[in-house]
Amino acid sequence: MKKWNVSLMSMLMLTSIVSGCSGGSPNAGANDAGKPQESAPKPSGASKVTIDFWVATGNQETAVKNAAEDFKKLNPNIEVKITSHATDPHKEALKVAAASGTLPDGWFNWGGSLGSYFPENGFSLDLTEYAKQNNWSQKYVKSAMDLATFKNQLSGVPFHIYGMGVFYRKDVFEKLGLKPPATFQEFEDLMAKLKAGGITPISSGGKGGWMPMRFMEGVIEHFAGPDLHDKLGKMEASWNDPAVVKAYQKWKEWSDKGYFPKGFLTLEPSEAKIALYKGTAAMMLEGPWFDGNVIADQQNPESFGYFSLPTDQNPNRVSSFVEMFQINKKSPKEKQEAAIKFAEYITSIDNVKKNGEVLGAPMATIDAPLSDKLIHVPQIVEGLKKGVYLVTDQALPQEIVQKFFQAQDSIVTGEMTPEAAAKFMQDEVVKYQAKAK
Repeated sequence: MKKWNVSLMSMLMLTSIVSGCSGGSPNAGANDAGKPQESAPKPSGASKVTIDFWVATGNQETAVKNAAEDFKKLNPNIEVKITSHATDPHKEALKVAAASGTLPDGWFNWGGSLGSYFPENGFSLDLTEYAKQNNWSQKYVKSAMDLATFKNQLSGVPFHIYGMGVFYRKDVFEKLGLKPPATFQEFEDLMAKLKAGGITPISSGGKGGWMPMRFMEGVIEHFAGPDLHDKLGKMEASWNDPAVVKAYQKWKEWSDKGYFPKGFLTLEPSEAKIALYKGTAAMMLEGPWFDGNVIADQQNPESFGYFSLPTDQNPNRVSSFVEMFQINKKSPKEKQEAAIKFAEYITSIDNVKKNGEVLGAPMATIDAPLSDKLIHVPQIVEGLKKGVYLVTDQALPQEIVQKFFQAQDSIVTGEMTPEAAAKFMQDEVVKYQAKAK
């Protein structure tokens, strides 16, 4: 998934979707009575422990290194060695390390099918009992803990939680007398008026598939509804369903009407924002990192408004995903304990206050401070409160994600009809499930 390019604080208001209050202290929980695999973390006077910790490059690497320096002062017996990789190489390095038995003691990962490989195959430590014993329900946002759970295993220490929605140019809307839509039909009417006014309604970079996927999954949510949509993501319902066909038909209609940039399937996602900045496109479907990107690009966040993509469902759920730190199930217990303690420190209130400028937002930590630079985050928070569904490229196995991208692209190019695309998806799911048995 797309990550933050600059740092910003996390969401104060996310506390309303969890029960309990913040633990506050950076070591709260880590030194309590809880214990992974029946071993409580050792006191600071214990023998020296060195842990390997893998993260992604960029702000995340800087944030974790900053945290490691402060953590070392509080825990002189624990040495943290940090290794970083770019996003895709990071994913590959983890898979290679898992296969070769050389995983680090702790590592950054995403939720859903990206992170589930590790608990599914016995590589990551189940933190469920540790979380209960150390009151994580009072430390981390409930939805973040839920999204980090795979088949009843809490597979990581929650780090960030993201929800997505539509950012739009205020001046373009004002010029054409438009306002944010409240219904799916109003959203379609809005796009038609923008197109008639000479503006590309939606700026989206289709290369890689994940950026148009955000709209495609929203259309599926509209026609399928929450229950069927969730079952599709879990491959518990047939993709060759009338609701999916209707969603694919609508996707084809939007493409044919020119609601996306010409040739958008080959456009780099990083280039999509250019049309929005120029005012030749009106909207983008992005996450809370958008404010940070705007500031980094020396644009004015006040120039943009925000609304959740309307689906006409009750609740009107938003696409969401979590980031976390996973712990090696096969590491010695003292290393597991140290890795958990370090991950808890990274996500602590004290560390957010000190290193929030590079930690990014929104944190999964309850009561983590919120920067006033995040002018759209309160609206994003409201969307998260109403309900979430797991973003498609984490809900589905990665092999099927690529088929999803192929189907959505082939509908646009005319290589597949909506009916054929729905059948294609179900055929691929059936083949995948047969191989997995």
